[in-house]
Amino acid sequence: MQDGYDQTLSGLLRKRGELALEVETHRTAWEATSASLEAIDRAILVFSPGLNYDDLPIRKRPPVAKDGTTDLQRFLLDMLRRSGGPVRTLQAASAMAADRGVDERDRVAMTLLRKRVADSFYRLRKKGLVVGVKYGSGSELEWRLAG
Repeated sequence: MQDGYDQTLSGLLRKRGELALEVETHRTAWEATSASLEAIDRAILVFSPGLNYDDLPIRKRPPVAKDGTTDLQRFLLDMLRRSGGPVRTLQAASAMAADRGVDERDRVAMTLLRKRVADSFYRLRKKGLVVGVKYGSGSELEWRLAG
């Protein structure tokens, strides 16, 4: 290949090799995860032979905000305006879960949402838009619109 495309071809072949390796890595991980899922399914059948897998809720990951936290901040400000009073962090996380279709029984997803909500409230407090007051004996805060 002496037609001036040696470097282009070399780069394409190198990139193809990288992508093929990545595909194989993901395929191996997918197969291992599938095998683990099948093993768990068999273990579940030992304890509950009549279980119908179609009835089980499928866990959904909370969607990542497209533009950082501004969507979440808008949601929280709108919620505070509509509520007419203070809103606790856990109430806001539950409302966000309902809005996004996340199952509230999923502790991992709810913990992540609660942390995102709390972080967004802290950012809004830094901007001077909300005020947080401690609620109860725990670390939960009650949030109000500032001013």
